[in-house]
Amino acid sequence: MQTRLLIGVFSIFTCILLFVLIRNYIGAMNIYELPEISPYELAKPSDMQSYSSPPDWINRLSGQSEREFIYPASELQVKLLYANNIKKNTKEVFRVSVGVINDYQFFCINQVFGAHNIEYSYYKIGENIWLVVATEDENHLRNVLEQLRHYAIDYTLSKT
Repeated sequence: MQTRLLIGVFSIFTCILLFVLIRNYIGAMNIYELPEISPYELAKPSDMQSYSSPPDWINRLSGQSEREFIYPASELQVKLLYANNIKKNTKEVFRVSVGVINDYQFFCINQVFGAHNIEYSYYKIGENIWLVVATEDENHLRNVLEQLRHYAIDYTLSKT
């Protein structure tokens, strides 16, 4: 019996509270007025500021003639060596096959050769990577290539 009485009192209290909240909300909505909005008026020519002339650099840039060509690729610079400028080149060229390698192993090759100032280039045939190495000392190259075995890179050296 007490439970039913408590539920009844709670229900009546909830209804009164809900009634008061709704009444206050309706009163607040009636007080609120929308602001007046005037239509947008376009600017009149007399109201516009005078147009200032562009800076001098714009005039110079617009006065330049357009190029008659477009570069099809990156620019290459070629240096011509004449007979009196040519040094006697004692470097030998070797081909090194490193087989199929992953990105980390290729990074290791770059680091090892860079640390020993060895010039090289690479090309790919199928999945195999070939290095073209220019060096003066074959034994030094073999010692450097032995360091690649530390990174699980097997190689085959051949002279061109």
